[in-house]
Amino acid sequence: MLFGFGLALAALATASVPVRAQSVEGTWKVSYVTGGISESTVAIVKVAVKDGKTTGEMIAGTPRFKNFAFQSVTQEGNVLRVATKVGATDLIFEATVPKQATKSLRGVMAIGDTLYPATMTVTDETELTAMTSARTLDVAPMKEARTLLNQPLLLRNRAALSKDPEKKKDLLKQASEADKKAKAETPKLFRQVVDQFADSPAVLEASLALIKSGKTTPANPGDVKAWAAVGAAAANSYGPRLEVDFTSQVAAALVPLEGMEKLALEYARLSEKALAPKASAGDQVKVLGTLVKALKKAGAADEAKTLDVRIDKLNQVLDTEYSAKYPGFKGTVFKGREGKSDRAVFMELFTGATCPPCVAADLAFDVLQKTYKPSELVLIQYHMHIPGPDPMTNKDTIARWDYYGPAWAGKPRGVPSSIFNGKPAEKPAQSGGFFEHAEQKYADYCNVINPLLEEKADVKLVVAVSRDGDQININAKVSDLNEPGATKKLRILLAEETVHYAGSNKIRLHHNVVRAFPGGVEGMTLKDAASVHKTSIKLGELRTSLTKYLDDFEANVREFANPARPMAMEHLRVIAFVQDDESRQILQAVQVDVK
Repeated sequence: MLFGFGLALAALATASVPVRAQSVEGTWKVSYVTGGISESTVAIVKVAVKDGKTTGEMIAGTPRFKNFAFQSVTQEGNVLRVATKVGATDLIFEATVPKQATKSLRGVMAIGDTLYPATMTVTDETELTAMTSARTLDVAPMKEARTLLNQPLLLRNRAALSKDPEKKKDLLKQASEADKKAKAETPKLFRQVVDQFADSPAVLEASLALIKSGKTTPANPGDVKAWAAVGAAAANSYGPRLEVDFTSQVAAALVPLEGMEKLALEYARLSEKALAPKASAGDQVKVLGTLVKALKKAGAADEAKTLDVRIDKLNQVLDTEYSAKYPGFKGTVFKGREGKSDRAVFMELFTGATCPPCVAADLAFDVLQKTYKPSELVLIQYHMHIPGPDPMTNKDTIARWDYYGPAWAGKPRGVPSSIFNGKPAEKPAQSGGFFEHAEQKYADYCNVINPLLEEKADVKLVVAVSRDGDQININAKVSDLNEPGATKKLRILLAEETVHYAGSNKIRLHHNVVRAFPGGVEGMTLKDAASVHKTSIKLGELRTSLTKYLDDFEANVREFANPARPMAMEHLRVIAFVQDDESRQILQAVQVDVK
């Protein structure tokens, strides 16, 4: 049965009314759902209430997560929280306790900045195994849809691992066919979920998927409204936090659809109004960011500008909180070279704002900036759309990825990937890691960098930079180049010292992010031992081209979870380097700040 739009709005409007909470003493199983049907039980906890204070202990924890730890059970008013942790990642269950006694509580599991529908259920169980801590919900059409959607990914992964060119080609062909089949058949399955399983968490995934499908297959406006209403009603049953988050997601899915501007704005405003008075700065930024997109699409640019100011202030709060915690350790200042070399080591880090195992590399990268002088180590980041969309990615960063692939037997294969003087690092410096691995990753990087600092430079490079309003002028002088020729190239890039962007992996401050290659990513050929090269770049034109690239990517490939498009470009650096395209070796690099 489809719920009316008005009913969904009424449910949302009354959901946050406080009630007198029932006692939650007893033993409970804490679970959450991903992908609409995959339920994971993280813990069995025993909850006690004494003198009005709620406490708890863990009876059993999931064996499916390494480094899983129980932290606490607390209750403030009618809001119950169960805090657990996997490594440095918090998993916090939150639910509103009703007035009536219940054997099952619906709420959310917050993992980082992402919310999942979750439950706490009274149980007699006292242990968890790998089998009992995971199950698939009995929603047949969603199971079938997931199988169809996963098949192209599995085939592409097999193709990536195959060393047989013909087999790789065949697997990619199969993946393409499986992708077409999934796009053709999953909408029908999602409709079945919405029509037949309105009380299941699967309906949250299905309704959003149906709305998003309107970008490629226009749907009846009445159907779109009904899908949104059913999803909103389901979210309502999981409490106010999921209501706010889901309605904001609905608004974001509606914004690109022609003719849905009014409905998108209604849901965006609804989400903003439902924010709790003490909602975190992170939750507020997510909701307000979507509202800004909806306002702009609806032609309310002035109101959007006002909200942008509010979002900027919230981001300042989040940046301060972030800087107090990250990177979590301090490095040791490099004491200097043993020999007389003046060669700067050039480190290129391929990373992504949606990449969880990039965290250790990104944080180690930040501390390296304080360990070495720019004359000793030049650091830059190329952002990639791996595994999800990243607004700091651009055509030039992708071109550098493609440049290294053929030369190093498929390296880089993924993010993070670290390249030193044109050569990929070996393990352990090449591997990924999380917050708790950052200090060791830093040590791994230093072990690679320090020996390279003793190697002789085969070229001299001097760079001068000036700025004339919107234009940056660059003058590079090459001299004493050994064996000049067609394979020796001078490349110049423009990097932004700090980019403020909240990626899903929780890294908020990204450093030395490559924005463009003035003069071309292919570089300038060095046919003589000494030469002078001039180029320039206009920031207005750069912002326009970057914005167009991101707009095209979102329209044709995949939308961004965080709608922000960071392009402040207030603190810029020009980095020039000489590279041998035959060996990929980088002979020298120079960094100059743009004043």
